[in-house]
Amino acid sequence: MATSPAVVVPERVGPPVPAIDGIDGLQQRMRECETTEDWSFLLNDYLQWGNNTKVGKHVAIFNLGAAHDCPNRFTDRCQVDGDECYAVVDERRYDYVLAYMRRQEYLWDCLDAQTFADAFEAICARKRVEPRALKISQAGDVRHSADIRKLERIAQRLADLDVQVFTYTASTHLDWSGAEHVTVNRSNEHHEIGARRYLAVESEVAIPEDAVRCVFDEERAAGVPSDERTQCGECRLCIDADAPDVAVVK
Repeated sequence: MATSPAVVVPERVGPPVPAIDGIDGLQQRMRECETTEDWSFLLNDYLQWGNNTKVGKHVAIFNLGAAHDCPNRFTDRCQVDGDECYAVVDERRYDYVLAYMRRQEYLWDCLDAQTFADAFEAICARKRVEPRALKISQAGDVRHSADIRKLERIAQRLADLDVQVFTYTASTHLDWSGAEHVTVNRSNEHHEIGARRYLAVESEVAIPEDAVRCVFDEERAAGVPSDERTQCGECRLCIDADAPDVAVVK
């Protein structure tokens, strides 16, 4: 009888869980959660709604781990050197950011897709600004096939709320064929996965003819004031599945 291939989950890249700053407090809060509402208040503390000027407040951001522990760091799958990644720089500059990202990873591993989606739906019901999208992994990246399957189940649920799940990934060595409801922006050319390629180029002239420049990046280069630039969420090039390749200038 044929059997399904086993899901190989790599060992943690980061430190042992007990060594993560603030983990005791998170575990205590998790023990106290009894209802969907309880989980929603906890999850909301680990979501970032908007990102200063670039990402609008109707877009939630959740990281599957820290950039320091990214499975693609220092590999040929990543477009930048492992120490030049902007997220690594932020984590090095601010210790609390690194600890926060690692607690996000722990929370992600502890929550099943149903609980995550139910909690996110409860959060949306309380928001004054209507949520439009869930951005996965501004830092770090998808680690293994179990992450992809969980993301797909969450995306299926959130589609009923008109909330699109999207991500940028260098994890092109994984099988993404089952991620039908997740908009995947791949950041290398190793394998043709996802909806499009997301490129970081050295100059505007290096943008391929079949790609468009990120609207925010183009407006920034043109000197548009930060509070007047088109935010991620207003622009949906990376969120919807039917847009062309997108490029940013380093």
